[in-house]
Amino acid sequence: MLAALLVATAACGTAPSGFEAQAAERSAPAGRAVLVSQPIVFVPSYIDSTGKTDVTNALQSFIDNVDNNRLIRFHKNGRYRVEGTLFVTDKNDLTFDGQNATIFATTTGTLERSQWWISDGSGIIFRNMIVKGANPYAGVSDKAYNPKYEKQHGFRIEGTSDIELSHVTVTDTYGDFVYVARYVDETPTNVWIHDSKFARNGRQGISLVAANGVVIERNSFVDTRRGTIDLEPNGPNQSVTDAFILNNTIGAGRLFFIASHGKGPVSDIVVTGNRLHQHVMSIDVVPLAGQRRKDWIVTNNTSDMNSTQRPIRFINVDGLLVTGNKQPVSGKLPGVELTNVCGATVSNNVFGSVQVLQHGPTCSAVLTVPTQPAIPGRS
Repeated sequence: MLAALLVATAACGTAPSGFEAQAAERSAPAGRAVLVSQPIVFVPSYIDSTGKTDVTNALQSFIDNVDNNRLIRFHKNGRYRVEGTLFVTDKNDLTFDGQNATIFATTTGTLERSQWWISDGSGIIFRNMIVKGANPYAGVSDKAYNPKYEKQHGFRIEGTSDIELSHVTVTDTYGDFVYVARYVDETPTNVWIHDSKFARNGRQGISLVAANGVVIERNSFVDTRRGTIDLEPNGPNQSVTDAFILNNTIGAGRLFFIASHGKGPVSDIVVTGNRLHQHVMSIDVVPLAGQRRKDWIVTNNTSDMNSTQRPIRFINVDGLLVTGNKQPVSGKLPGVELTNVCGATVSNNVFGSVQVLQHGPTCSAVLTVPTQPAIPGRS
């Protein structure tokens, strides 16, 4: 019964419909049948779309002067050279339709130079856009990570609610493909990253530092220098809750598939239906001493790469289900190692000869199945 409920809970959503001739349509939250029409504003032709000149200032001025509730449409297949950062600050209901345009940098830049930096506001959508950083060593090599430039993310999202990345491509960043964190005291809510491609970087794939209600689904990741998905609050007053990592394709990466260390709560997490190729299903959940995390569900994920060490570890977690996963494991190493975990069910997985190794006293806890966030446009 519980397994059936989990399958239903973790089922992937349907991608929103495309643009109509004169307006974009975005569904309102579940239960409301309202459609919002957004007048189209074209990126002006005087802003170079050939990539020959740096258009950071011109694009920034244009974005700053666009009214809320607009669809910004880039030149189809255009190339926009951006050697700085494009800021989207305190804007509401803007859709950026790239039409396969590329936003790219060619110079090294500074530590804090992300290609896009979205802060505050709500209802921000990026679709059909390519974002390319300037890391010549991006990928899994030692040179890919450079601490001087590790905050150069493809998308930096802070404090924004109802934000969507759809059919975007991010490559060759010094930092993360996507970084999600607080803006002052505001935590991002309803973050939807889907049907996108992420390849070659210098740090994490997607970092969730502070977020409530996140769906990461049907994306592909390859050549990620550190962890593919990093759930890591920077302090005890930050948290990551209700995050769903569903049906993604994970390629080569140097560190964990899912890393969850950090200094704050990381709870109500669902990891389901992901396919890993040439990457171990490595999941490591380790809170600070004295802290506990709760309600983690890991189901129906597969990896084709043999693990020569224990792939999955949970420490100090209340409420855990690990079932239906396939991960080759060498020898007599356990598929899952638990330390001071209460209310754990580990069953029906295909690991090596040992399903689970448990440390600490026997204890009980009730697993509460997380509810997927009601994200606009996602059914």
